[in-house]
Amino acid sequence: MNELMSVDPTKGLEGARLIDGASFKMALRNVSGSVSIVTSGRAPERHGLTVTAASSLSVDPSTVLVCVNKSAGAHDTIVRTGCFGWNLLTASHVDLAQKFAGLDGSKGDIRFSEGSWAELVSGSPILIGSLCSFDCQVIGMHPVGTHTVFFGAVLGEVHQDHYEGLIYRHGRFAIPQVLPEAGR
Repeated sequence: MNELMSVDPTKGLEGARLIDGASFKMALRNVSGSVSIVTSGRAPERHGLTVTAASSLSVDPSTVLVCVNKSAGAHDTIVRTGCFGWNLLTASHVDLAQKFAGLDGSKGDIRFSEGSWAELVSGSPILIGSLCSFDCQVIGMHPVGTHTVFFGAVLGEVHQDHYEGLIYRHGRFAIPQVLPEAGR
């Protein structure tokens, strides 16, 4: 059975009921996610979008996954080029996250007018000053509902320490509270 269930914790599994997409989306608002920009293409045909559904998959071989809505301009660009950049944002990138989320109405290459962008191996746009960025070659893709999960072999990476990552929770961008390091 592939249907989503909701459970009343006071009743256990006997209180389970089918839920709709809106209920699922509301529940997901409680999940904090790292904010990233997934990019693909070369100027003037670059595309990118803000995502929270991206993760490392394997260290050996170095592999990541990103989930991209099929309606996003970047989706077909990733399919066509066979590569993508996964750029994790710092706390200072709220404006850029909003731009790539389309909150200003921009689409396509115009989104790259802010920030500094470079290329590593594949040619996918890599954000200079990101928390970390991974340049990836698509090694697999799996459609699931409204999205496609792209699996990427990491061809190159850049990173910097000493910056806080940007997160998304309860429908807004936020900066996580920093906990003191152990032993200090």
